Amino acid sequence: MSQPSMLEIRKDEATASEGVVNLLPCRVHHTGPIEPASAYWNPTAGEEETRTAYLRGRKLQGKTALLPTNYRGVVLQRKDDEQSTVEQPDVIVIGEDGEEGSAPPLGTMHTVTEFDKMVVWSHDTVADASSDPYLRGVEEWLQVADSAEEDKWSRGAAQGFEQMRNDWLHIERLDTV
Repeated sequence: MSQPSMLEIRKDEATASEGVVNLLPCRVHHTGPIEPASAYWNPTAGEEETRTAYLRGRKLQGKTALLPTNYRGVVLQRKDDEQSTVEQPDVIVIGEDGEEGSAPPLGTMHTVTEFDKMVVWSHDTVADASSDPYLRGVEEWLQVADSAEEDKWSRGAAQGFEQMRNDWLHIERLDTV
């Protein structure tokens, strides 16, 4: 079965109100619940928005990065088995061989939680935007979105659409929603 190439993002009514995203410098090959999580993950607060945690005996240093007040972040979960109820526009797709086909399927992602800050973790030292690709990437995308927003308003357009997306994270400007 092919993956949908267009995504619809839905906010469920039962979405948890607030969460904190932790970006870890590792890959965890587990997708289920862990009980009790405090036995594996118990960060302690330090000075100036820094945190310290130990994961499998390795020391991690974290820095809290706040999103600007006019942005929000959401954690998304893909629902592959669910068909979208949004009516798709009439689109004809022409393949490389010249054959016509129908529009790609529309997948659905649901909001798991919303956040206004995230903790970026590094091994042994506190992450900073000059050396950490995740922190630098978020800051750069927000700058691009802000400059696109300023340009949009200078041209008098009615709505903006500035956002950073991947399979699980979505950050958008609140005054354009």
